[in-house]
Amino acid sequence: MNILYIGSAGALSLLPFRKLRSSEHVISAVGVFNPITIDNRIIALENESLALAANQSGVPVMDLSQPVAEIIAQCSNYHIDVILMSCYGKRLQAEIIELAEKGCYNMHPSLLPRFRGPEPVFWQMKQASDMGVSWHQVEHDFDAGPVVAQQQVVLDDGAGYSEICLQLAGYGANLVMRLLSELENDQLELIPQDPDIASYNPYPAKKDFIIDDNLTARQLYNFMRATHAFAQPYRYKSGNLLFYLDEALDFENNITLETAEIQGDKLYIPCNEGVLIASYTDKMII
Repeated sequence: MNILYIGSAGALSLLPFRKLRSSEHVISAVGVFNPITIDNRIIALENESLALAANQSGVPVMDLSQPVAEIIAQCSNYHIDVILMSCYGKRLQAEIIELAEKGCYNMHPSLLPRFRGPEPVFWQMKQASDMGVSWHQVEHDFDAGPVVAQQQVVLDDGAGYSEICLQLAGYGANLVMRLLSELENDQLELIPQDPDIASYNPYPAKKDFIIDDNLTARQLYNFMRATHAFAQPYRYKSGNLLFYLDEALDFENNITLETAEIQGDKLYIPCNEGVLIASYTDKMII
């Protein structure tokens, strides 16, 4: 099957790309938004650049920041059976979606229809929800098309953001192979998303890093470890003190506290269940 593969940087784009490259399917071209070039050669200012990986693999790279007419003209050089997307933050124009004879599908790192939006990993950890990955058909509304493949993913305690994305990408890469097989055999099932349980979350703001001790210590530990990459201070209020937390260090389920306790540069926070142990950098009276 001939594929136009669209993405950006990071494991969520790269792992499915590499999986497809090692299969019988052909990636005819890769589409990215405004790739960085010097002397007509693609470079990367970030790690895990899809554009650089495609260029190094000899796969043509298209700039999707061009006018639609120019993109369509370039696509006419390829026979595109299907468009696959992962970690692409722009809305794909209808004219491009319609180029694929067998449809356009996107990988989203949540169990759709829950946690639509730009940072589903953050919100799944914030709400201590089940984690997973979905492939869905692309429609005009973001992340709202029928689901075609989905899998729940169980994480280890303390997993960081990059580790989580890597794990989700691995499952997503395996799912896309099944998706393509079902497409080829006309067996792909489209499961409409239930609007009654759908949710959308925006990019996280400063207020979203406030520590909610109604969660368990384990849940808060995993949230802080997973979202430390955002480089935002976590804030926790205890009595008339506001603490600025840096990093989750551990959690204990076998001890209980009535109020938060300071031990050196560590803060012991009583939770709904257990105690969270975190380092803190500052505190102030409020």
